[in-house]
Amino acid sequence: MWYEERTQKNKKTAMPKFMFCCSEGRVQVPLLQQPPKILSDLLGTESGKKGLLFRKEIRTYNSMFAFTSLGARIDSSINRGKGSYVYRVSGQNYHRIGSLLPERGKKPQFAQLYIYDTENEIANRLGVIQRQSGKDAIDLQITQDLSKMNTTF
Repeated sequence: MWYEERTQKNKKTAMPKFMFCCSEGRVQVPLLQQPPKILSDLLGTESGKKGLLFRKEIRTYNSMFAFTSLGARIDSSINRGKGSYVYRVSGQNYHRIGSLLPERGKKPQFAQLYIYDTENEIANRLGVIQRQSGKDAIDLQITQDLSKMNTTF
């Protein structure tokens, strides 16, 4: 929260209270749990080249395991000058989830990867990413480890 978002703006204080995020302390957020070992190892600095590759493509790996995909009409005209990137949506955000089974002749994606053709799950996940982004820098072993992590966490 910004300092100016404090509940009592007429008082200067080193310990401001905020209503929006935590109801003036009545809402307690639990501490984060330790990530599974597979993920912790990939995020650690001792992971070497494998971890570096994972961290470089972390958003892609995250997308590979999503049930849905964010859909929106993105207004990129605002990012023509210098400065920080701005993500501006025109209209409304929505989720693309699709049906539970892929259309005839189409490859599975989103939630379909979890329930359809589970024998080829990893190959299907890699195929979706490569078709959508053209990235071939996604590591098969990392993908297999993350998939295993999902079933044991």
